[in-house]
Amino acid sequence: MDPKGGGFKRDSERPLDGDLLVIDETSMVDVLLMHALLKAVPAHAALLIVGDIDQLPSVGPGQVLADIIGSGAVPVVRLTEVFRQAARSQITVSAHRINQGVMPEVRKPEGDSDFYFVPADDPETAGRRIVDLVKTRIPQRFGLDAMRDIQVLCPMNRGGVGARSLNLALQAALNPAGERKVERFGWTFAPGDKVMQIENDYDKEVYNGDIGYVDDVDVEAGELIARFDARAVTYVFGELDTLSRLTR
Repeated sequence: MDPKGGGFKRDSERPLDGDLLVIDETSMVDVLLMHALLKAVPAHAALLIVGDIDQLPSVGPGQVLADIIGSGAVPVVRLTEVFRQAARSQITVSAHRINQGVMPEVRKPEGDSDFYFVPADDPETAGRRIVDLVKTRIPQRFGLDAMRDIQVLCPMNRGGVGARSLNLALQAALNPAGERKVERFGWTFAPGDKVMQIENDYDKEVYNGDIGYVDDVDVEAGELIARFDARAVTYVFGELDTLSRLTR
């Protein structure tokens, strides 16, 4: 991709080099990207597409992988065997049961497991239980660090157990903001917060999906410093719309 000029550097007139192209995680590829990619595949090359149609579909338009498989126009191989190591994972077993239309096992497991079902009848109860799980129960049971080792995933931004509400509740429980904080674009950022870059920034060399932690907030200078792996990246406060507080 050409980030400055837009579009792609390879196409039918300047195809890719190679005899075999393997595309992994193809469920994430949308119609526009696949169209541009296939134009750049040389006529003599073979194409191998790998992916899982049971994962979330692409953010962009279309369901390319599912439609290619459903078309019957290309040979398809499905992996169906659960090997011994994966069979010990209740996450894997539960996922296969759901795909087969069978309710996963939700009773309390005997001994340790990687799959637990915690019921809640309303959003308020669910929110309190999530905070308790992240702050106390999971760290005590598995020896994990609540700030660094635990990630909460939720299917929506709004609502009582949406990303915004959970972010506020988890920040208050795990990393309450002190004096060194900044409020911008609906978020409060403070040292220790986990953040995610939500758009590509080629000048700062941070990209959509990169996860880091806030090192410092300098109110007088109007700057926030976030660390991605071992690299510090400085944002002026007006650039904080490119950062999202990440639900832990």
